[in-house]
Formats: sequence, structure tokens, C-alpha cells
Amino acid sequence: MRQTYRPRPEMPIWKSIEMSSIIRPSCVTLFVLLWLCPLATVLCAQDTKPESIQLPITLEGDLRTELRARVEGYVATVHGDIGDSVTRDQLLVTLDAPELEVSVLRRQQMLRQAEANLSVSEAHIETAKAQLSQAQSARHEQQALLNLKVSIRDRYATLVDGGAVQREMLDEAVFSVSAVTAGMAKTEADIAAAQANVGSAVNEAAYAQSGIEVAKAELSYAVSQDQLRQIKAPFDGIITERSVDPGQLVSPGNVNGKPLLIIEHVDVMRGVLTVPAGEAAMVHLGDPVTLFGFPAADKITAPDGGPLKISRISQTLDMKTRTMRVEIDLKNVFNAENGRYQLLSGQYGSARVTTR
Repeated sequence: MRQTYRPRPEMPIWKSIEMSSIIRPSCVTLFVLLWLCPLATVLCAQDTKPESIQLPITLEGDLRTELRARVEGYVATVHGDIGDSVTRDQLLVTLDAPELEVSVLRRQQMLRQAEANLSVSEAHIETAKAQLSQAQSARHEQQALLNLKVSIRDRYATLVDGGAVQREMLDEAVFSVSAVTAGMAKTEADIAAAQANVGSAVNEAAYAQSGIEVAKAELSYAVSQDQLRQIKAPFDGIITERSVDPGQLVSPGNVNGKPLLIIEHVDVMRGVLTVPAGEAAMVHLGDPVTLFGFPAADKITAPDGGPLKISRISQTLDMKTRTMRVEIDLKNVFNAENGRYQLLSGQYGSARVTTR
């Protein structure tokens, strides 16, 4: 069957106006979004682009210490001068302090005296023990004698009753028992006295032993004080400053004065950056660093041979300068031909920190 074509009814005018009011704003909004997308992409790319900060940098030794006197005395010998390389525990300054040497000798004599006292006390112990042993042996003898006298007395008493022995012999036997009993009492007293002597000698030996311990402690202190006359290097490095000469009187009370020597370890250097407060938040650990104003700056590396980077951040601002201390580690190369290091303590230049 053939279908008959029916024309589509026209849209009412009010619906046409409503659709136009919806489509036109949507098209405008879509056009604006498409136009702004490239701009947003550019802005995001600019935000993630690394920035750099140009800062002054000052070099310091990795380790630095001031050597001062810990005892009063006169400088006898100075074993090094500025520029000399030193090793750990190397003797650098010797002081002359006779009173410390005399103190050591006196403490040694006191220790020998205490040891002699202990020997005498131990001899007293042996003597007291021998007296105690002798008294105990005498008690055994007296006990055996008493047993004998008692048996004689008892036998005489039986014989006297039977009329075989005179009464006088029994009296003598009774007297003998009494005499031996008195001797037994004296022996017991001797034993008690010998035991007391042993206890006293043991206490005397203990006191002598404590005297030895005290003497050893005092001697150790005197020796340690005497050893302070020798000032040694605390680590490997070089002498960068000297302000002492032989014959000079030094004392530990001169804290505000100049140190005797200054030792620095310069095989590794610290590069100190002072970051202003407004840029402190931009610096992070591991940020790359590039140096300027140093000889062969492009060849300077970290101690491990890698590129330079931020090693430490103080995480605080200086109250006076309102800057934050940031440090990097640098490997210092020693030139054996001229006997000098490539980088010097106190040297300064510029550094560019690439922030993230």
C-alpha cells in the first residue's frame, strides 16, 4: 500500500524563541572556553618552569676549631706554624708547668706509701692468724690435760673411799683439775684476743686498700692535668692562624683573648649562602647550584664527585639580618706542584640556585 506524505507541522513561534535563547549562550560559552584553553596551558607551563636565585656565597672549612690552654703555664715549644699540615693527635704546643710535674711525683709517692701500708696490714693479718692458731692449739692441749686430771681425780676418789689411797692425793688431784680449768679460761681469753686481732688487721688492710684506690685516683687526676700541658691537633687539617710564642704565659681564664692556634679541615669546604626571608621558602634540599667568580668554577664538584646541590638548610632566620643560612658541600683539590688548595677559606663569589 502506498503511503501518503504528510507535511510536518511547523514549530510554534514561542518554542523557536525558547530554543534560540538556549543555543546562543551555549555557543558563546563554548567559544570562550576554547579560546582560553591555550592560555591556561601556557600559564601552567610558566608555573612549573624552574626559577633561579642569584646569591652571594662565602667558603668556610668543613671543620674549624680554636686551640686554647686548659692549664696555666708558660709556652715551652710551638711545634707548628701557619700553613703547616697536621694530623690528628699531633703535638702542637707544649707548656711548662713545674707544679703539675711536682704534683704527679707527690701522688706517686703517696701511692707507694699506701701500698706499703697495705703490705704491713697484710703482715699483721698473718701474725694475728698465727696467734689465733697457737691459742687454739693451746686450748686443745689444755682440754686433753683437763680430761687427764679429771680421770685421775675420779680414780683417786674411788680409791680413797676404799682406803687404798690417802686423802691428800685426792686433794692434789682436785687442785690439779682446778688449775687446768683456770688455764683453759686463760686460753679461751687468748683465743678471743687473737680473733679480735685478726678482725682488726683485716679492717686495717681494707682501710689500706681504700687508701691505695684514693691514691690511684689522685695520681690519675694529676697525670691527666699534667698531660694538658701538651696541646694536640683534634683532627687532620692545616694551621690557619697562630698567636702564641715560646715564653708566653697562657691560662684557661683568658677566654676572650686570641686562641693559641686555629686548625681547619679544608679537604671539604662549606659554601654558605644567605637567602633573604622573601625567597627562603623557594630553596629546598637537593636544589642544583652553579658557582660564579671562582677559578675553574665549572670543574668544582661535591665531595662525592657529583654536581653541586643544597646540602643543609638552617630552617630559621637570623634575627639581625633576616636571612636564612644555607650550605653546600664542595670538594677541595690540593695542588701538589704549588702546595696549595684550589679553594680557600674566606673566599667568596656568587651562586645561582635553581629552585623547583
